[in-house]
Amino acid sequence: MPDTDPSFPSFANLGASPPKDFDVQAIARDWISAFAGSIDNRDVHNFISSSLHHEPWWRDQFALTWDMRTFQGRAKIETFLNDRLAETGFGKVEFIKAFFQPVAPDVAWILIRFSFETAVAIGVGVARLVYCADSVWRAVTVSTELVGLKGHPELTSADRDFRVNQGNWAEERKREVEFVDKDPEVVIIGCGHSGLEVAARLKHLRVSYLAIEKHARIGDNWRMRYDFLTLHDPIWVNHMPYLPFPTCWPVFPSAKKIADWLEFYAETLELNVWLSSEAVSAVRNKATNKWDVVVRRGDGSTRTLHVDHVVMAQGFTFKKTVFPGQEAFQGQIMQSNDFKSAKGLVGKKVVIIGACTSAHDIASDCADYGVDVTIHQRSSTYVLSIQKSILAFLPASEWEGSPTEEVDSNRMSMPLHFQKGLAQRGAAMIQHLDKEILEGLTKVGYRLNNGIDNTGVLYLLLQNGGGYYFDSGACQKIIDGKIKMKSGTEVDKITKTGIVFKDGSKLPADIIIIATGFDDARAPIRKIVGEDVGARIPTIWGPNEEGELRGPWREPKDLPGLWPMMGNFAWSRHFSKMIAMQIKAKKEGLYGTRYAASSA
Repeated sequence: MPDTDPSFPSFANLGASPPKDFDVQAIARDWISAFAGSIDNRDVHNFISSSLHHEPWWRDQFALTWDMRTFQGRAKIETFLNDRLAETGFGKVEFIKAFFQPVAPDVAWILIRFSFETAVAIGVGVARLVYCADSVWRAVTVSTELVGLKGHPELTSADRDFRVNQGNWAEERKREVEFVDKDPEVVIIGCGHSGLEVAARLKHLRVSYLAIEKHARIGDNWRMRYDFLTLHDPIWVNHMPYLPFPTCWPVFPSAKKIADWLEFYAETLELNVWLSSEAVSAVRNKATNKWDVVVRRGDGSTRTLHVDHVVMAQGFTFKKTVFPGQEAFQGQIMQSNDFKSAKGLVGKKVVIIGACTSAHDIASDCADYGVDVTIHQRSSTYVLSIQKSILAFLPASEWEGSPTEEVDSNRMSMPLHFQKGLAQRGAAMIQHLDKEILEGLTKVGYRLNNGIDNTGVLYLLLQNGGGYYFDSGACQKIIDGKIKMKSGTEVDKITKTGIVFKDGSKLPADIIIIATGFDDARAPIRKIVGEDVGARIPTIWGPNEEGELRGPWREPKDLPGLWPMMGNFAWSRHFSKMIAMQIKAKKEGLYGTRYAASSA
């Protein structure tokens, strides 16, 4: 397929394809040897001109920049390395492993994993070598990732409590969780998967923390969703740190099963959690340089905690879109996250405003109970099947063939904008795999798209955190007419009896379900820090000019100690460690200067 970016290393753009026979290990070791020598000798220019592709990329994850940065092009990489090599002490580059990786019919590279050190940290890197027209293998991408802090390793089996008498365990745990003697160093607001993962990471780095959960039980944020909700990514992608899911679990576990697992996770790892507790406010105290966090407990009492860091792990919240006239509606209006089951809706006319995952799942449940249900599709939707497409692009062989953290590292090493060409190839393959169901949807008036710039799900996720549907059965019901569709027009207003659209058409309804996607990720943070401070928080989510996501996993400028945390299971597993290591580095005086993106 033609590439919109001529720098993408397809065989056509490279003017060459790899020979049939070559020694992967020898090529990789030679490249690492040249790389290590150039770094040790601070001969950046020679390294770039001889060892990098003519349009290379370098992604750094907190190792050399204390930020998420991507540099494209030889000039930018040379400036970055010259700026940071001496300050960080980057060096001791050593080969780990290498293998040949064909990733598309016209794209292949040698993937090399290497280790390195800085003055304060250890890291791992990934380089991708492509075969160039002059028969030389050069790196098209290089990444550097922070994986540990010197002198401050994570807990190991040698750190276990070796006391024989554990009879006072319950009382000690109670005092520990209640922070009777002193305040924690970190407060985590929210005990979904991302909040719990940050808590687990901090515990293993010996950082004092407390996680606050407003619900009565951990996992209630999953239990309170609709009954048939399941994970849409396969289980092998979603393991949590230190405690992977059992091999006997289904590939797509139910929400209730996940809820119970999160509760089990917190109990098993003995994470410090306050339940039925809500963070009322968090104010930066200029006199102490701490955050004063007021917490309302389940019994109505309050306590003010004075902490160094606050991790905001509420994630994305659902947008509560309000339509003109809806106060006059004589039926029931509910948000998608308030919907539980279609069992009691038989005989009712249900209209769902929105056409992404929650809307389709709810409509599918309604159809199963014979409920008259219509999806109002306000704009086109990207659709891909779970059984054919998701499993093809997230194969168990990759995730279960290597340690999870290694797979994470390999995937996260790839710059997001660099992935565009691969995403376009993947989206084209998905269209082929899902051809039958996509054609069926088009015939009944369903409006489809192929993602932003034909990249499928990738840029929809990066831009909006949504805008797609992973088909788990609703599409065939739409094709069969069990789920009706209304598209091609916008809602004008809601009346006593239903919806009036801007083209003049009407749709009667007894129940209207609002499923209009996610709100601004800053909304729940602003409620806690206040509007004045909240206004200083830059946009969270969406790629900046370098392709890095704005906002999550590092402190906003001028708001030290505030850490937005969000992401699906896979991203939260990876970036929970990044947040925890940054906090630990600040605690131990190891945190250097941030080499910040201009648009961050």
